[in-house]
Amino acid sequence: MSQATRSNTRSLLVNVGGILCSRVFGLLRDILSAAFWGSTEVFQAAFTTAFSISNTFRSLFAEGAFSAAFVPLLSKRLEEGKTEDAWRLACRTITLMGCALALIVLLGCAGVALLTPHLAARVTDETRCTMTIFPLLLPYALLICLAGAFGAVLNSLRVFAIPSLTPVIFNLVQLAALGLLCACGKTRQEFSSLIWFCVSVLVAGLLQLAVLLLACRRHGFRFRPDFEFLGADVRQLARNFAPAACSSGAQQLNVLADKLIALWLGAAAVGAINYANRLVFLPIGLLGAAMGQACLPHMSRADDAQRGELLETALRQTLFFAFPMMTILMALQTDVVRLLFQRGAFTEQAVRECVWALAFYLPGLPAFCAVKVATAFHHSRQDTVTTFRISLLCIILNLILNLILCQFLRQGGLTLSSAICSWLNVTLLLTLAARHCPEWNVRRTLRSTLTLALAAAAAGLVAHATADPLRTLLAGLPHHNLTQLLTIVGATAIAFAVHVLLALLIGRQNVLAEFIGAIRHRR
Repeated sequence: MSQATRSNTRSLLVNVGGILCSRVFGLLRDILSAAFWGSTEVFQAAFTTAFSISNTFRSLFAEGAFSAAFVPLLSKRLEEGKTEDAWRLACRTITLMGCALALIVLLGCAGVALLTPHLAARVTDETRCTMTIFPLLLPYALLICLAGAFGAVLNSLRVFAIPSLTPVIFNLVQLAALGLLCACGKTRQEFSSLIWFCVSVLVAGLLQLAVLLLACRRHGFRFRPDFEFLGADVRQLARNFAPAACSSGAQQLNVLADKLIALWLGAAAVGAINYANRLVFLPIGLLGAAMGQACLPHMSRADDAQRGELLETALRQTLFFAFPMMTILMALQTDVVRLLFQRGAFTEQAVRECVWALAFYLPGLPAFCAVKVATAFHHSRQDTVTTFRISLLCIILNLILNLILCQFLRQGGLTLSSAICSWLNVTLLLTLAARHCPEWNVRRTLRSTLTLALAAAAAGLVAHATADPLRTLLAGLPHHNLTQLLTIVGATAIAFAVHVLLALLIGRQNVLAEFIGAIRHRR
């Protein structure tokens, strides 16, 4: 393993640790939110939809498009020792982003305020409530995008712990808000409860921005507004940003279309997709997003040979965990949903609706993770056009499949179309990556992928076979949730051990040893 690969592996571990902490608190937030808001209520559907619209800008202007265009340029300047040029570019870019987003927020709030009186009597209760709270949640877009920009600066400096841990703040603030609502005797039927919950989103955004701004100052970057937007560096960034922004924008509009179609299907479909998303995006965040963020600055500083090695290693390490997560979750999905969410307003009907959506989502989990790595490869070459064209093709196909499949499978059709299009996306991205990087050993990657898929399939069968005996063995425990938890943990541990053993015996895929070696080398 080369030095670049070891460094990338260490960055991945740091990222995974931070994201894991964030996702644990996020899962706790979702559990309490499910108990308080339920999965079939009007206020739950309205908040989910309005927050999704506001959060759309995060991928468009911050983590996705901005990082794709900004991190390679900034990393290259820092690698060449042009620190002052790098900070000047960062200041101008963040200032331009802030001005553009502030204008969008003002126009969005004004537009919704003008339209609401005219449409209020013609739309459903969910849509009317969504339009009411949307102006309150939209400023979160400005706060979280600026926070994402400062996080991208830290990633360019190869500082990953703070950006990956910052979302914990959001989860803690929302947990505190739920606790206060319960302490004050508020219920989910009161509109004031929804308003205060929306206010907690803005408070969380402000705190996240403050933490990342201070972290940048500590690592040498002091932000000063710079309104010189016509420099050559900003123009170069804009040329890279435009295709990435179009790609991210199209993807987010596609996600928004899914939400609106789900809203048309009913509040139960919105809640089912929302909580299925939470479960699927936990491993995607831990593996795909963490690896993509770790790879981008390392690949941006690497030559072609190192970039091919990084791509091969990143795909193998990602799929080593993604495949068994998919098969084990497929085997235990009902138990997992019941354990995490079935309490309070989250009824047995909500469990069935969520499991139905999750069953069609899970086959795409490895693709969701791998596409982050493949996208990072192209962005590290400052090629954002390729990812835009492929994303646009997949988005059009996804929309067509959504409209067809939802007629037969309801929310399951929406999640199935996402899984299908994600596999198409990653296949096209990696096919083009092989053309641009002859140093990448494609056959070896395919062999390791097949080995990991077979080992994971066996692990899924083992999880399914061991769940019932474990449930019977633990049936005497005093609390049903404890029985479910130990059943899931026991079946998962046995199944993952089988996966590791088979991957080692069949294909000599010892990814765990790579992680241990990277840590020891660092020490």
